Amino acid sequence: MPNGTRNGSRRSFLASSAMGGIASLALPAISACTPFAPAPAPAGADARIKGPVTYVAMGASDAAGVGVEQPSRDGWVPVLGRLLPPATRVVNLGIPGIRLREAAIVEAGPAIEAKPNLITIWLVVNDILGSVPLTAYRTDLDALLTRLKSETSAEIAVGNVPDSPDNSGYLGLPAAQRRTVANQWNGAIGEIVARHQVTLIDVWTKWPVREHPEYIGPDGLHPTVLGYRILAETVRQSLRDARIV
Repeated sequence: MPNGTRNGSRRSFLASSAMGGIASLALPAISACTPFAPAPAPAGADARIKGPVTYVAMGASDAAGVGVEQPSRDGWVPVLGRLLPPATRVVNLGIPGIRLREAAIVEAGPAIEAKPNLITIWLVVNDILGSVPLTAYRTDLDALLTRLKSETSAEIAVGNVPDSPDNSGYLGLPAAQRRTVANQWNGAIGEIVARHQVTLIDVWTKWPVREHPEYIGPDGLHPTVLGYRILAETVRQSLRDARIV
């Protein structure tokens, strides 16, 4: 198949996935407690979001909950939805395999249409795995944040590259090289996040996966049920620290 045809088919698939998913995913978050997460917490007195939360997650396979048997319950996005204030509406746009530039095409529109007051973006690992140049990624992230800030009034939080155990094959690189690459990408993400005055979810330092290999499943890439739960709690704490919720 020619590259143009193959790329066009991939874009069509991603677009249909995002547009078809928004109606089914734009549901109230499950407010009942489960064994996998604590009860939802009310918004802090100094939270910038007042009233009901409409939360949009832009992401890839991790947002979709790949790696666990019940992703609609145990993925980090639904768990986070249960940790946010009661009656939070969750719109999960995660598409496995998607990269940032593709997400800016197929996820940004549905994200804006949902009229959110909270957006998380965690789209970086597939770009590294796909050998996307860091300069291109910087441009794409800058453009996405510019659009979201101009077309929504949402609080925006962006995740960076996570750490991993020394003996893992995460990102297909040995530990020393992997951390060098992660530091380069995280530096770029941090600079763009600061320039746009949005919130950084510092997964690299706050999600302790390096000390807890049990957070990552047997594929060496996607979290376990426990890993997703701790990730969701990490994101929630970052949002609380930033006085967003």
